[in-house]
Amino acid sequence: NTLQQLQLIADELFFFLMRRRPPRSTQSRSSAASDVYKRQGIIIIIENMKNLLLTCLVALTTCLVLTSSALPFTDQEAAGNAVNKIKWNDMFSLYYQIQVESTVEYIHFWIVTKYAGWSGIGLGSAMAGSDMIIVNTDKTEYDYFNPVGGAPGLDTAQTEAGVSDVILVKEDKVSSPKVFHLKRKTNTGDSKDKVITVGQNQDFIFASHNTSTTLSQHNSAKAILAQPISKTQICDSSCSKCSGPEPDHCTACSGEALLIGTSCQTLTKHALNTFTLDKIKLSYQIVGDDRILLHFEYNYPGWAGIGFGKGMSGGVDMLRVYMDGTTPKVEDLWSTATSRPALDTAVSGKDDWTVQSGSRSSNLTKISILRKLNTEDAKDFLITLTNLDVVFSGNTDSDAFNKHNFGGKTQINFTKENLNPPADEKSALITNICYALPIIYLSLIHISE
Repeated sequence: NTLQQLQLIADELFFFLMRRRPPRSTQSRSSAASDVYKRQGIIIIIENMKNLLLTCLVALTTCLVLTSSALPFTDQEAAGNAVNKIKWNDMFSLYYQIQVESTVEYIHFWIVTKYAGWSGIGLGSAMAGSDMIIVNTDKTEYDYFNPVGGAPGLDTAQTEAGVSDVILVKEDKVSSPKVFHLKRKTNTGDSKDKVITVGQNQDFIFASHNTSTTLSQHNSAKAILAQPISKTQICDSSCSKCSGPEPDHCTACSGEALLIGTSCQTLTKHALNTFTLDKIKLSYQIVGDDRILLHFEYNYPGWAGIGFGKGMSGGVDMLRVYMDGTTPKVEDLWSTATSRPALDTAVSGKDDWTVQSGSRSSNLTKISILRKLNTEDAKDFLITLTNLDVVFSGNTDSDAFNKHNFGGKTQINFTKENLNPPADEKSALITNICYALPIIYLSLIHISE
């Protein structure tokens, strides 16, 4: 959409530039011909400029898409424990990871800042009396202590001198944001250092200066209280499960949010309509204007599936849902015969369904999945808001996809509207019709007269 808008802007610019004032006097034939050639040259130049601009925009957009989910530090974090994030604002964030090196427990910090001046974090709820790590200063050390009533100073420069325990692993002061990778022991044994305990909450103070690299003052600071120090992954607030600390690292969403790609979004859900397909209760909702949410519910320890078409052969877009242990799964399938359908990805298609939620308790299985109405995938049926032929099948005994032991076919009306209004809505509709009929009758008599 962005590229289409930019194309329109470029076209408008093109026509604006091509507008020309009328000649002040009648031109000779040779002069007019010369003018035509000049204009053709200008057209070619402008078209080339348009194409170059759009090429650059495509490259930039591709770059942004490819890098949007990457963590913003340049070196590779250690495998094992999760990297978690504590965000102050869009200018300054802190990432941390617990690592064990030769039986000694370390905490690694990535300070990611866009401030031109110094940036620092303190272990405590206030600047005064806090153990601090400060970067981008006029010093080459990073371990600081902020005494009560004073400015932050190096641990080694305190009245009761401490030790410089913060080690610089890597830094990038050229890029924006700047990234500083540092580490220290969770328990340094230094009186000027706070003991960091995994599994407990820790207060942080963030402070910075927009321009100055000297520590005479700060012009912004904020306490971020009770942040858990964890080895396991802490998700963004909209996620219930995630593979990383960023909002686009979600693998499952909380509340009413839906998993769109790897991000949780709240979209408008239209009416929920429910159909019984033998042993399967299938409900659907149109989401926004371009997606469909399917809810499967069945009471047996096996799988359930549907397909769009009148039979199993002739090119049928199919899917099946099942539980892999405690994990809900969906397979995007394509069937051309009565044999076992193949995965879309095995027949030059794409995997377009995403699991939103799922559970199994005493064989009662509930799984919700989402996809676009039009995936633009040759192996996917274009779901339109009308009556569609649907086949269904399942296996009541096993989640393994080796056979089905029930199945059938039906038609389902796909719509945003509510096909099954509650009883009170039905009675209200009947009441309104009953009130309206006498008025309609009298109106018809009046017209006939």
